[in-house]
Amino acid sequence: MRYTHGVICADGSLSGDPFDDWFSSDPGIQYLTDDVAIATEPRECRSSSQPVAAEGEAVGFWLLGDVYGYDASAVGRSGGYESRPSDVDPAQYCASLYEREGRRFVCGLNGNFTLLIYDRERQQFTLCTDRFGTVPVYWTRTHDGQVVFSTNIQFLPSHPAVETSFDPAYLHEYLAFRRTFGVRTPLEGVEKLEPGTLTTVSLADGTLTTDQYWRPRYRPRDESFEWFVDEFARRFRTVLDEWTDDGREHGVLLSGGSDSRLVLAGLDDATCFHMNDWMNREARTAERVAFEADAEFELLERGAQYRIDALERNRWAGSFNGWFSQPYTSGFEDEITGQVDALVSGLYADSLFDGFSVPSPTVSLGSLGSVTVPIERSIETIDDYVDLLLESAHDEFDVGTDLRSVLEANIYRDGEGIVHHGVTYDSLDELVYYGDCYPLSNDDDMRFHTDLRRMLPYRSPFLDNRLIELSLSLPIRYRLRRNLVGQAVDRLSPDLAAIPHASTGVSLSQPFPVEYAGKHLLEFWQKHVTNRTPPKPYLTDGPWLDDAELLRSHEFPATVLRQRADLADGLPGLDADAVHELYREHQHGENRVGELYTLLTVLTMPVTEHVLARDSAVLDDGQPIDTRSLQKRVINVA
Repeated sequence: MRYTHGVICADGSLSGDPFDDWFSSDPGIQYLTDDVAIATEPRECRSSSQPVAAEGEAVGFWLLGDVYGYDASAVGRSGGYESRPSDVDPAQYCASLYEREGRRFVCGLNGNFTLLIYDRERQQFTLCTDRFGTVPVYWTRTHDGQVVFSTNIQFLPSHPAVETSFDPAYLHEYLAFRRTFGVRTPLEGVEKLEPGTLTTVSLADGTLTTDQYWRPRYRPRDESFEWFVDEFARRFRTVLDEWTDDGREHGVLLSGGSDSRLVLAGLDDATCFHMNDWMNREARTAERVAFEADAEFELLERGAQYRIDALERNRWAGSFNGWFSQPYTSGFEDEITGQVDALVSGLYADSLFDGFSVPSPTVSLGSLGSVTVPIERSIETIDDYVDLLLESAHDEFDVGTDLRSVLEANIYRDGEGIVHHGVTYDSLDELVYYGDCYPLSNDDDMRFHTDLRRMLPYRSPFLDNRLIELSLSLPIRYRLRRNLVGQAVDRLSPDLAAIPHASTGVSLSQPFPVEYAGKHLLEFWQKHVTNRTPPKPYLTDGPWLDDAELLRSHEFPATVLRQRADLADGLPGLDADAVHELYREHQHGENRVGELYTLLTVLTMPVTEHVLARDSAVLDDGQPIDTRSLQKRVINVA
């Protein structure tokens, strides 16, 4: 088990073993009182087997994830920012801050975490999330008032007191967007904790209150681009220097692009891991970068079978965020953990520092293709934002709900703010510029981030508070028409910056117009000029294989759809015949990757079988359902 589970009870009735009927094997209970039960796995919880204590034994702490430091100015204190000493346990660090500042210390924490605080004297249990909600916790309230939570949504419905079904509207959203937004999930009554909040359960009367201490506020600074490059490079190097001063052997997930190259430029020594399906242009560029940095290069070769096997390998990691394939490194855990103690990636640089999340118009060039114009597309109303979302939807399923109506019901003004699926933004600017990554579960790569975090100590510098704050001050024109990350690489390591980007063919030190032209010229060359043929039709020269061709080249989708046709029939609004028709359309030239991959992910999740079996209330032999038998049938915690 690599997850944390908990039960909070207001009537003090948690006698015996509250996990005995939840899991089919020993969950490794760490803590139990009449009010609170916590079970966790050591790699998920950065503390000892018992909670770290503060104020004598009155308050207990569990830390899921990691804390990097503390900014006293966030709570109105002088002293500025301090990094957590590497030899201080993160939960103990939080306990010492609590004794000094009380609960408000959470406002100044820098890290990727969810913090659990059990205050026995005040009879309160509080769950504290970091600013972007990078360590998701799923929770629900049972009919008898218990609050049940887990870092893995797959386990919640198997709790004996939890009753849930699929919500057709939010299941439709997941099928269309391969994610659900904000705090919503496709399971009725199950939500995620809000980012940047303290959610407190009273053990006296069961009431639940949520206090928000942070949300993104976009305030662009009137500074030159050179100022931002200098400031960005300085903060980035500071973050990496603090993180790597711990004697660990660090690994970097290295691509042929710029984000991970910046990470490598900031490290003095590292092992580079590059995942690819063959030694293509992307892989050769990454190898050249590692060679130039005098770093060890390790090719983690995937191939078609690696992707196919991910259906089974990642089925317990399903979170209704992303596809079965997106815990990309899950099949290389032994290779990575056998060589390094910690891992650093460039994840979320594109969401925070370039034009990825800024809407821009696309212009068709006919048979030549299309280009995205680096100017901001005007989004002036919530209706405009809904239109923007719908443009990216894969909505070929007729599930009985209208996707536009679902979005309009969940995105609305509330006073001066805008609520997006239970998460509040100050204005339309914050929603448009940061809605793709705040909370982090709005980004479908959250599944990759979570898999890395559970594998070994893992960090992405771009999720450090100091870089997030800089992003919130970066003018949109610089995100769209400049290359901040590339220029920072040039500051830290000109030799690495001189190596051409695998997707543009030009060096990172080149100005944006050259980069922009190079990217589109390379795309044109690949599509219309070169006659280079990869070894397999689903192989490419980039970082990913061609999933459309993979689905046509291998029979695994047909096998899964045939074996799980009863589940497809049981999902709201779906039926096996319609699903097979989509597959046939894809085989005959239509592109249905989005619909098929999302559906394959849902059909192979253990939670799908469990929820639909509970809905029908009978097992295969037609007898009334036995909860423990069903759990043993679909749950393997080991």
